[in-house]
Amino acid sequence: MKRIFILLILSLTIQYSFGQACGIYIIKYVGKIESESSKVEKIKLPTIEHLYNFEKEDSEKSFVIVELNGNEINKKIISPLGSVFENSKKLMDYFKSKRETFPVTIVINKNGKEIEITKHLNWENIEIKLIEDDGIVKSFELNIKTIEIE
Repeated sequence: MKRIFILLILSLTIQYSFGQACGIYIIKYVGKIESESSKVEKIKLPTIEHLYNFEKEDSEKSFVIVELNGNEINKKIISPLGSVFENSKKLMDYFKSKRETFPVTIVINKNGKEIEITKHLNWENIEIKLIEDDGIVKSFELNIKTIEIE
């Protein structure tokens, strides 16, 4: 019994000592949707798993649905993974290395029917900046600027 207790204490000590040293991070999506001819109901923004290329585009876990009030996008998502990104440039470079474009699906209401329009935004038109870092949690703002729908 002593041996089991000693092994348990030893394994817990090792796990605690060599656990993940980095904290989580948050991405706050911001931007605008402009449409003169149709009412935008909601948009689907990629999850962090999707941006890391862990999820395929047709997976339900790939996108988070954002209901819109007006045309402003303002949604926070939390990474399920630890962050090794010290700054926004490293995060942007990583996303670019995993995905050629930034996919956004816009759901519009046209004549009573919901229609999905998928846009693949160019990374050069997207801005990421660090907005908060308390040592454990880093918050980044990902600005997709203005998306125009015909």
